[in-house]
Amino acid sequence: MHRTETGRRVLNEIGDRPAGTRGGAEPGAGPKRGSRRLGAALSKREREIVGLLATGMSGASIAERLDLSPETVRTHVRNAMSKLGATSRAHAVAIAVERGEVQGPAAEARTEEAASASAGIPSSARSALAAGAADDALAALLSGLVSLYDVAGGAVYVADEDGLSLRLAALLAEDDPVGDPHPKHVPLGEGTLGRVALERRAQLLHGSATATEHAGRATIYAPIIHSETLVGVICLTTRPSRLTARGDLLLLQALANRVADVLATRRRDQRQRLDAALDRFRVSWSAANSAA
Repeated sequence: MHRTETGRRVLNEIGDRPAGTRGGAEPGAGPKRGSRRLGAALSKREREIVGLLATGMSGASIAERLDLSPETVRTHVRNAMSKLGATSRAHAVAIAVERGEVQGPAAEARTEEAASASAGIPSSARSALAAGAADDALAALLSGLVSLYDVAGGAVYVADEDGLSLRLAALLAEDDPVGDPHPKHVPLGEGTLGRVALERRAQLLHGSATATEHAGRATIYAPIIHSETLVGVICLTTRPSRLTARGDLLLLQALANRVADVLATRRRDQRQRLDAALDRFRVSWSAANSAA
């Protein structure tokens, strides 16, 4: 009985000691548990993850971007919340911003996210896209689109590695020899294409994309988005035989979303997956025109 009470007193004394000094250790030399105490500074990785949370990224997107497992990200988030005394992820972000450990959503953290437009896909796939590894597959996809009898021409752009401009990856020009409506590089925000890329919102414009106007034609711009990240833009111009409307915009946007998923991974069957997406698009596109 005496030894039991003594043991309890020893445990209580140890529990009352500041973290990092248990067992006679010097402050700051304790086990890792001590580093998660309330008020402790965030580690470099924790600041990085909380900073990405501040930009609006999900845990899954953060794990993919940093090449970590989702569970590892959750562990870092839990540790950060413990240090910050936060009750939720949003609360943790607010406290971290107030403490100056991370930037707020409107500050450099968001600018950093915008400056790496392909951050939503693995770095290997991002580099491959920038180097033109998918250009042949995208050219084949575009050829299939333009082969539709009511499509006059089109282009596919991919985001440059800097995330601030678009690069022409595939082009099948309209039957108009005048002018060059498809520059090789387009800065975000410049012209219709640049605005679509910047706003990440599909647009339908009546009229031709070429230097010479063609009555009855319409051009659809559909951003290619993966995990809230810009991958590129598909441009498609229809002939007067196509009564292009919002439904066509939604169809091309659905195809662009599928293309984004395919491009986000470097699987060997990338070309086959794009062909399958094109086949489904053809059926929907034809059905929509018949209904009109």
